[in-house]
Amino acid sequence: MKKLLLFAILLLGVGTFAYGQSNNIPMQIINTGGASHGPILTPPRPWYITQNENVLTLPAFDEGFTFQLLDENETVVYSTYISAGTTQIVLPSTLSGAFEIRLIPFNATYYFRGYLILY
Repeated sequence: MKKLLLFAILLLGVGTFAYGQSNNIPMQIINTGGASHGPILTPPRPWYITQNENVLTLPAFDEGFTFQLLDENETVVYSTYISAGTTQIVLPSTLSGAFEIRLIPFNATYYFRGYLILY
């Protein structure tokens, strides 16, 4: 079922991406259900990661994140630390396929999620 959902999201949302063009990847906030000291507030407007082939551009954050790419089996195929202020990630050119992006803040009960296709 998860594979079908991932495929549908990619087909509808990211499926219009053509090789060599920029693509905006909408990011969602996901609550992992851990202990919380109040509600997690949704950003006032959606934010995006911009994909241009294997280069991802994201807004500068005041804190560091763990960046992960997961395949359709939820296996982490790529992971790196993003320090505060980083705005670009260059993914290995050997990666191809449909992936889930996870940006995980340290000591948080939430993460950000989006989907992308690498050719």
